[in-house]
Amino acid sequence: MKKALWSFLMLWASSAMKGLQSNPGGHLELTRLKMALMYVRGIKTFRLLFMSLLGMGFCMVLLFTGLILFHATLFLYSPWSMETKMLVGFLCSAVYLLLTLTLFYKIFSQDKWLKIFHYDQPDRSDFKTP
Repeated sequence: MKKALWSFLMLWASSAMKGLQSNPGGHLELTRLKMALMYVRGIKTFRLLFMSLLGMGFCMVLLFTGLILFHATLFLYSPWSMETKMLVGFLCSAVYLLLTLTLFYKIFSQDKWLKIFHYDQPDRSDFKTP
């Protein structure tokens, strides 16, 4: 249904463009149509971005709550000595720090983002230095 609706809309838009070519002020209507389409696409993009950020925020809250409860339970109810609890705490902190740095490096890598957006490396042969 959605595909058929978009096909009908594009067919209507192309016929409207053909009809506007003979109209002397038609370029203004065409510009308004393009701007309206860009506006609708922008709203869709920001809506999806907001939903994604909201979902990620909720997941982060659940993750941090789980981590806090895990460590509170581990340190309050374990029969270990204070030195052992401190060593386990430092070890967990080091593991979390290294894991976070590794994930940030992998997620925000420039090569990964270029691959996601299908960016092909341009041919540098025309930029030769003399």
